[in-house]
Amino acid sequence: MNVSIVSRGEIKLVGLKVVGRRSELSHRVPLAWLELVARLDGIPGVVDRNVFHGCVPGGDHAQPGDDPVYRYWVTTEVEDLSAVPDGLQPLTIPPHDYAVTPVQGTAEAIDAAYVRVASWLQAEARRSDAAAYVLERYDQRRQSVTPPYERFDYELLTPLAP
Repeated sequence: MNVSIVSRGEIKLVGLKVVGRRSELSHRVPLAWLELVARLDGIPGVVDRNVFHGCVPGGDHAQPGDDPVYRYWVTTEVEDLSAVPDGLQPLTIPPHDYAVTPVQGTAEAIDAAYVRVASWLQAEARRSDAAAYVLERYDQRRQSVTPPYERFDYELLTPLAP
């Protein structure tokens, strides 16, 4: 199974929070990415202009129902949070261990990655940490965060329970 464990220190992020039903996010999240990328030059201390993070509270994935409400952050990493531009919000991700797997291919690869991580967690007798953020790490050299999305090539980081 193409899953590995990585430890990440604290990550300081700046971005936009999108709230909506899962069925709405496929329209609303790309709009937020477009806005964030357009504002990138006005964000002080960006760590790497090619790397972005999509962030979802882990507990959002455990909601019942066919179309639950999700909170999705479109973000870029910054050196510090002392000068967050108006209209953007800070988000600090505490140090954590993650199960990492690639998402590569068509839209079907997204669900396949989540299934792969769930199978790995079960096989390794591990659990995800619902209190932490699930991260999607995008590198623009591999996949643009702005539409159109013809192929996906990013990393899914699932927080591990201690």
